[in-house]
Amino acid sequence: MDEISADFNFLFNNLNKISYILKDSTHFGSVNKKMADFCALDVSELEDKSISVILDQEKIPAVKKFNQEIFQKGLRKNVEMEIEINNEQKIVKVDTIPHYNSESEVDYLLCLAEDITAEIEKERKFYRNKKRYSSIFKKAPLAFVVSDRETNIIDWNDKAEEIFGWKKEEVINKNFNIIVEEDSYFEITELVEAVFEGKESYNINKNVAKDGSKLFCEWNTALIKDRNNKIVEIISIAQDITEKIDTKKRIESQKEELKYSELRTQFFANISHELKTPLNLIFSSLQLLEYKLKNTLSADQNQFNKYLASIRNNGFRLLRLVNNLIDITKIDVNTFQLHRGNFDIIRLVEAVADSTKDYLKTKNRNFRFESEVDSQIIACDPFNIERVILNLISNAVKFTAAGDEILLRIVKKEDNIIISLRDTGIGIKKKNQNIIFEQFRQVDQNFNKKREGSGIGLSLVKSIVEMHGGQITLDSIYGIYSRFNVNLPIVKLGEADVESENYSADSLLNKVELEFSDLNHI
Repeated sequence: MDEISADFNFLFNNLNKISYILKDSTHFGSVNKKMADFCALDVSELEDKSISVILDQEKIPAVKKFNQEIFQKGLRKNVEMEIEINNEQKIVKVDTIPHYNSESEVDYLLCLAEDITAEIEKERKFYRNKKRYSSIFKKAPLAFVVSDRETNIIDWNDKAEEIFGWKKEEVINKNFNIIVEEDSYFEITELVEAVFEGKESYNINKNVAKDGSKLFCEWNTALIKDRNNKIVEIISIAQDITEKIDTKKRIESQKEELKYSELRTQFFANISHELKTPLNLIFSSLQLLEYKLKNTLSADQNQFNKYLASIRNNGFRLLRLVNNLIDITKIDVNTFQLHRGNFDIIRLVEAVADSTKDYLKTKNRNFRFESEVDSQIIACDPFNIERVILNLISNAVKFTAAGDEILLRIVKKEDNIIISLRDTGIGIKKKNQNIIFEQFRQVDQNFNKKREGSGIGLSLVKSIVEMHGGQITLDSIYGIYSRFNVNLPIVKLGEADVESENYSADSLLNKVELEFSDLNHI
């Protein structure tokens, strides 16, 4: 063996690998400190010693034969071997390099070794986990769908086949959207992007099976990343909750039906109250009239007029209630009809305002009418438009006090006429603003309520406005104001479509009495 140079010796001892020299097939030459530390010995305990210092006797023949072959053939070889160091099994990978002397003979072997025990154990653990994962994945009670970065399916399990109906081989390399309802594509895309950003991965999604049947699934998604934090796979776990959702819908439907049944019960109980109160007053007044006529020689005309006015007013209340009941029933069964013509909506609303201002003055309400538009012809049913405005004014009186302001205002905005009624009354709480247009619903449901009403007036108003192609909205701050906005489209009827009736402002007189009949006690 040629003498090892000082430079080589320096490199040899400072290698970051376990390094040693075999001067023959069974004896060490030089060893570096890394080798000594690995064997838990001093360098002096290894150099020029037999390999039996670290190897079991049964392994020495195989190692000797391996080394002899390299000395003879001069070929570099790699081998993995298992040795015991301090009663601990180690696996090392050895790269054996033959060195040639000046006579082209192999005079020693340079061995570079690496402790791969941890790496091998990691691979074994990974293999065990992979086998375990494979078993769980295949037979899991939940659907597992594995996709790549572009959401193309690369694997799925038996439960996914059962839920969605496709065999694994039918969906491989197909996009995840194959099991998504078409109208949910955009939602799924947004969800995937959110998952990539590390956001919430849970969602309930509408899915579709191979046979076209629709189902709902509960999804949880996880990302599999490599050591460089690059997304390798997307694992989506699904549970079919279609039956659960159907059950929930049935329960909600039953609750809604029960709620509606309660409302109907409340409504008819309320109607009973509304019918009996004016009837009792009518009959009481009639009894008093009969008594007075029998027992009074000179009739007190003023007192008789008072009783007659009470009969008249309560008769109007009953008529108004019956009319509303009939019309709301017609609307429910689609038999209610408008009789539209081309009318000046400004003139129509102004006539209503003129007919009510004296009445509102007697109720000590500060009533004003304003219009930014002088004239505007639109297609409408004048009688029902009057009814809408009168109902809104009537409600404003009910929920205001003496001295409050009621403003009826008309503006033109683009292709719409907006009729707004604003009052400075008690307003409507936010939680109640969504229910006031519903049939039979009232904010105050008590029998002994201060304000009369059946709970169908605003529902009827909403229906009439919508049948005109318009919309009614509410803007209110509780304790400050309420404003109802009626938006009517500016459209006209052709001659062939006109179904108008004769219109006269004078006919409003009875309508005002009719609509305001339940306000006389205020």
